Amino acid sequence: MDRPVQRLVIIVLALLLVLPLGYMGITGLMGGPDGQDPSSSQGQQDPADDRPDVDPADQPQRPEIAKPDPPAAMNEQTAAGAEATLTYLLDSYTYMMTTGDTSVWEQSTDPNCSVCMTFLANARVLNEQGGYLVDGEFTVESTSFQAAGEDAPADGDAAADSDAPADGGSAAPGDAPASGLATVTFTQAESILVDDPTKESIPLEAVTGQIQAQMVWNGERWLVGDMTYLPAAGQGEGGGAPSDGGA
Repeated sequence: MDRPVQRLVIIVLALLLVLPLGYMGITGLMGGPDGQDPSSSQGQQDPADDRPDVDPADQPQRPEIAKPDPPAAMNEQTAAGAEATLTYLLDSYTYMMTTGDTSVWEQSTDPNCSVCMTFLANARVLNEQGGYLVDGEFTVESTSFQAAGEDAPADGDAAADSDAPADGGSAAPGDAPASGLATVTFTQAESILVDDPTKESIPLEAVTGQIQAQMVWNGERWLVGDMTYLPAAGQGEGGGAPSDGGA
């Protein structure tokens, strides 16, 4: 009745690839310097998992977690709608990885987004293996959006803050953005990954940084396309401050 545990490359928006024997940084997830597709490593030989065996009853318990409510703005063809969609995706991440319910991500991501599809695939594998995430909630500190074809702000920010409408007012219907770049600054809390209930769980550090996502309006709602992670200054790609003062 026993079945081998499938290889799990779970992307925690600490943005690590968690392997049985350790961790790989964000460059392996969202296209590193060599531009390699993050999904291209999934066919490689699995390393042996030599973590200690544990009694599943001794694992941190799977939390009871409610599905986040979708914000009304995410169905509006506005900058605020694009930002709300990306924020909702992050708010739903811990729910997805804890419960195995991938519906929010399925409905809110572009099928052509390879990073998004990797998130979804790993959430499904995690759930099939009886695994789950404990904690790891996101706090979104700020959001912004830059419509496609729109010049970047003079101060060098990646996008204009949507709290104030561009040009001092709402855009005319014909000027509603159809695509653009949304940016969120976030902190993800510490978490514990139980990827195999019979193996020692994996602690994951808190992470702070930015997510930038290409956003596309599909005629009814915003969809999240390719995403990029930008670590906070002084923080390595693996989460947390580098040891020994290193870069």
